[in-house]
Amino acid sequence: MPFAFQAPNSYTPVLYLFPMDSIYLYPLDIALIAVALIGMIGLGMWAGRKAEKSLEGYFLGGRNLPWGLAGLSMVATTFAADTPLAVTELVGQYGISGNWLWWNLLAGGMLTAVVFAPLWRRAGVVTEAELIELRYHGKPALWLRVFRAVYLGLFINLLILGWVHVAMTSVLEGLFGLPPMTAFWLTTGLTLVVALYAATSGLFGVVLTDAVQFILAMIGSIALAVFVIQSPEVGGLNGLREALPAETLDFFPAIGAEGSGNGLAIGIGAFFAYFGMMWWSAWYPGAEPGGGGYIAQRVMSTKDENHAVAATLFFNFAHYALRPWPWILVGLAAITLFRVNTDAPIAIQPALTEVQAMEGYTPEWLTGEKTPANLEQAIKVLVVREGLRNAAQDDPHLAESLKYHSSPRFGYIFAMKHYLPKGWMGLMLVAFFSAYMSTISTQLNWGASYLMNDVWIRLAKENPDGNTIVKRSRRLVILLALVSLLVSTQIHSISSVWQFIMECGAGLGLVLILRWFWGRINAYVEITATLAPFIGYGLARSGWLSKSLTTFPNSFFFTVSFTTICWLLVLLMTKPSSAWPGFKERIFANGLTSLRVLLARWILAVISAYSLLFGMGSYLLHPAGESLLYFCSFVGSGLLLALTFRLKQKSKVIHGPAMD
Repeated sequence: MPFAFQAPNSYTPVLYLFPMDSIYLYPLDIALIAVALIGMIGLGMWAGRKAEKSLEGYFLGGRNLPWGLAGLSMVATTFAADTPLAVTELVGQYGISGNWLWWNLLAGGMLTAVVFAPLWRRAGVVTEAELIELRYHGKPALWLRVFRAVYLGLFINLLILGWVHVAMTSVLEGLFGLPPMTAFWLTTGLTLVVALYAATSGLFGVVLTDAVQFILAMIGSIALAVFVIQSPEVGGLNGLREALPAETLDFFPAIGAEGSGNGLAIGIGAFFAYFGMMWWSAWYPGAEPGGGGYIAQRVMSTKDENHAVAATLFFNFAHYALRPWPWILVGLAAITLFRVNTDAPIAIQPALTEVQAMEGYTPEWLTGEKTPANLEQAIKVLVVREGLRNAAQDDPHLAESLKYHSSPRFGYIFAMKHYLPKGWMGLMLVAFFSAYMSTISTQLNWGASYLMNDVWIRLAKENPDGNTIVKRSRRLVILLALVSLLVSTQIHSISSVWQFIMECGAGLGLVLILRWFWGRINAYVEITATLAPFIGYGLARSGWLSKSLTTFPNSFFFTVSFTTICWLLVLLMTKPSSAWPGFKERIFANGLTSLRVLLARWILAVISAYSLLFGMGSYLLHPAGESLLYFCSFVGSGLLLALTFRLKQKSKVIHGPAMD
């Protein structure tokens, strides 16, 4: 199968590394990358000079950000370097429906937008951890605040930073065929560039660079999707639809049924864990029950409550409904472009088909990572494996297909390699770098805010001025960047880090929601809900209770249940927090919009976002009539949602929650 784009012989690449995995870089590409990096540094430095020299100025941009800028920064932060690769992998394994493994979090995101965003803005705190002492009193509240600050700002933050470093390093390895250490040092250099402007500028500069980086990243993503889909090998959207099984294009997973191998099939228990529990029960950056994390930071940096709500709504619509489709299209195209059956020599294809039909078949059989336990099967697999390996020595496309077969995320990289015209590779690399830089800059600023506001200032006996705070905050940002690079050397599996973060917050989410409205929640309850997941996680993974609990999501289900029982017992044995009346007066002095109105907003926002998501997908891949229905649902629910905000003043107002 010929590629749509080959490096033209009339040009001499500036950078060419290893034969199969190499990317060609021309002077134009390198110029684009250099201009982008210098521009980011320059913009950050300029923003640093404009930023207010104070705690709120450095970490919240002076609480004066418009909703559009704050919303773009939220979306940019969730666009990491490996995000397109992760979506491509999900699509390659399960089809479009595989994205439900993260689409399910939309419900929690919209709850933050319509309910909690205004509350965070009213609280007037600098960090999520500061809210703890506002909500509770006494030493338990103080030590919980300090613990959460260290846990989030240092431990969890370093894990996320290390995860992102590893992802970027793997991207560089895949793009250029670089040795791991070479890719690591390139990532280190890029990290130091980010740390330089993030430390100098504070949140104002981070948000400005986020906006520019997100635009560049999306231009690159859309361009790649267009080039790949329009290639002769794919034949446009019509060719894509005809080449793929119908299950691959399904939007929804099969629940409680056996999968065909072309779509996501999920058991009843896993369905309940993913769709019925995860969005409200677990604390996870960017999808926190009750708000929190860097989403809360952006909310608290907005001009007022209206801007806070608008920014968060924009984030959820962009993050879930619009941004994924270029990546999904590339992932679908990769399935057709890198099929092993199509590329395999004719003599091998019958045996290959037989192997792929065997019970328990996994792609690792063909790559040599796994071997069937059955001796007869193992012999057949070995014959096919050796045949493919020998053929791949003379066929680079077959070699890439085998690599894609073992890990579909490589489909995105191979698509870049073969389907981008000259000059566009530089833009795509800028897009990758931009995605990486926006995530890193946010995490550095966000983590430093906890350590400065909730640890050093709270525990220090001195009362530092604004200049001192900014200077020390800049040092913290640099220090976090350096330590995170060390942490990245100890991370060997990104998926395991994700599961660990999810499970170590499993069951905490409901407490973070209820503490806003229920006076019975106290510091001891939140302490229990914070620590219990670690015990539950250890019990589940130890196998001491049941072997079935050692794997995700069964372990997640157990941890949520264990944590909930623990904090409910503590709640029954302790008294309500004495700080509740003051907190209630501060947050709900002007009342709370009717619970029925809030519920209506939430449901309408969820319906509207999912309608836009599936409307976009149907327009691209399904019959026109289907997309029209989805778009009508999007417009109708969106208009009703807007109406609920217009009628805000006329709606019944509850003067303080009833759950005292």
